[in-house]
Amino acid sequence: MPSVNKAKKSTSKRPSRTNGSITDATYLKLHNLIESRQLQPGEVIEERRLALRLKVSRTPLRAGISRLLGEGRLEQLSNGTVVVRTIEMAELLELVHLRMVLESEATFIAATRIALDILAPIRASLEKIIAASTVSGTAHWTLDDEIHDQIARHCGNRSLEKLIGEIRQKIRMCNVERNPGRLLPATREHLAIIDAIIDRDAAAARQAMILHLTNVRQGLLERFGIFLPEPHG
Repeated sequence: MPSVNKAKKSTSKRPSRTNGSITDATYLKLHNLIESRQLQPGEVIEERRLALRLKVSRTPLRAGISRLLGEGRLEQLSNGTVVVRTIEMAELLELVHLRMVLESEATFIAATRIALDILAPIRASLEKIIAASTVSGTAHWTLDDEIHDQIARHCGNRSLEKLIGEIRQKIRMCNVERNPGRLLPATREHLAIIDAIIDRDAAAARQAMILHLTNVRQGLLERFGIFLPEPHG
């Protein structure tokens, strides 16, 4: 009899682990659909259609939706409809400003901490793009992620790293088309950041990051048809 009881106990634990893994996997799939814009900003979340698309039941789907609501990637309207949250221009500019504040500090700290063997292949990729004077959007954004992720990862502050990652994810949710004309200039800006870090010049690395994100901000403004005057003096 004792052995039967043990068997029952072990059997009863299995569904919770399975359900947990299905719930986590469903959440990640939903998260990726939003980040890749396969679910567009403002798009209504239809449970039945999504459950069929992801081949899951409503239970893990609803758990994933609830988690994304809590993270602010989805929002519930007054009529109860759940939609992919839209990041408006004012909030987008606030997020870019936060990036400037946080990533400039992270860059200053990381400038003396990132190993040169991590930076060398990144620099080689940037130089190759500049020499060719052309880059695909996919290649650029993959390299962009690598640079900003490595800086955040080596800033020595896990809370700062997490904040930077969350802000960058929110910016990706904004319904603004990326400007292909920014790809090569941004590559040169990235190279300036990497060169300053290789030189272990923390102040120069910080300034290079500020310049890069200032230009990101200006590029976004121009996508909205806002052109700021050139500074004088």
